[in-house]
Amino acid sequence: MRYFLGFLFAIGMIIVVFVLILQGFTHHTAAPKNQISLLDYANSQTVVTLSVDGPVNADSLHRGYSITIGRDSVNMVTTQGYQGSVLQQKTYANNASSYATFLRALQLDNYTKGKTGAGIVTDERGYCATGERYVFQIIAGGQSVERFWSTSCGGGTFQGAAASVIDLFQKQVPDYGTLIQTVNL
Repeated sequence: MRYFLGFLFAIGMIIVVFVLILQGFTHHTAAPKNQISLLDYANSQTVVTLSVDGPVNADSLHRGYSITIGRDSVNMVTTQGYQGSVLQQKTYANNASSYATFLRALQLDNYTKGKTGAGIVTDERGYCATGERYVFQIIAGGQSVERFWSTSCGGGTFQGAAASVIDLFQKQVPDYGTLIQTVNL
């Protein structure tokens, strides 16, 4: 009887180990939150933004820029200092077709994919002190609908294709190369 119980225990342990091994090879994730469909905003006053903040340094040396894209306009602002004093600002005309195509490209690059919930760091200030911090936002009616961030060092809440999204934003500004010269990022 004692050997029979030992045999059953050994079989049970083999099953437990087998189940644990199988679970280790399967990727369990929480159900994804319903992502926002950017195309829903194509015919609205909603805008999408990219804000880039430079390395942590002296206020007089600190630089950044933001690009805001909406249905009717594209706006780029370069800033100095932590208070965001405007160095340059330029606005360009946009149209609904261009905006819808841009939103579709952002959607394909997972612009609306990011980490949310308890324990998530939502304040990017100070992270990647020697690099750049990126903030990606959707703003409707003056209110932030969604906000994620990333850094050139890695990390953050943004889970989209950061390099591709940043490139898409920069390509919406016809003379981006000229405007960015005052920022030196």
